[in-house]
Amino acid sequence: MQTKTLLALFCTIVVLFIDINDGAPAVVKKPTVVGTTAASVPSPNPVKLAGAPTPWSTTIDAKSKKIFNSHIKIISKKLNAVHKVDKKFKPKPVKVQTQLVSGMLYRYLVQIPNKKYALVTVGVQAWKKSKVLDEKMVNVREKLYDLNDKDI
Repeated sequence: MQTKTLLALFCTIVVLFIDINDGAPAVVKKPTVVGTTAASVPSPNPVKLAGAPTPWSTTIDAKSKKIFNSHIKIISKKLNAVHKVDKKFKPKPVKVQTQLVSGMLYRYLVQIPNKKYALVTVGVQAWKKSKVLDEKMVNVREKLYDLNDKDI
C-alpha cells in the first residue's frame, strides 16, 4: 500500500510540473526568419569590444596624435630613464594600437636612435576631467622591438 501511495504522489507532482511548464517540449524549435537579418549585413562601423585590441596601424589618427603629444614630456622622461635616450630626442609614434579597457589604452611604437622601437603605453580615462597628467598612466617597456615584430 505504501508503494502505491508514493507512486501516485510522484505522478501527481510530475503532472503538476509539466502543466506549469506548458507541456515542456522535448525539442526546442528555432524560429525561422525570412529575408535578411541584421546579423547577415556587415556593419560599416565595427563595434569595439572591451578588451580586444585593434590591429597595429601605421596611420596615426588625430586623436592618437593628440594623446601622444599631450603626454610627450612624460614619454620623453620615461624613454630617457628606461632606454637612456638623449633628453633632446623628440619621440614620434610610428605605429599605434588601441584597446578598450577601463578607459582607453594607446600603444605606440616609437623609433629611438639605435633604429629599434620602444613600446609606449598611455592610459586615458575620459571620465576623469583632471588637467594634471598622471605619470602612472604612461609606461615604457624595457624590451626593444623591430617594426614588424610579432611578439608585441
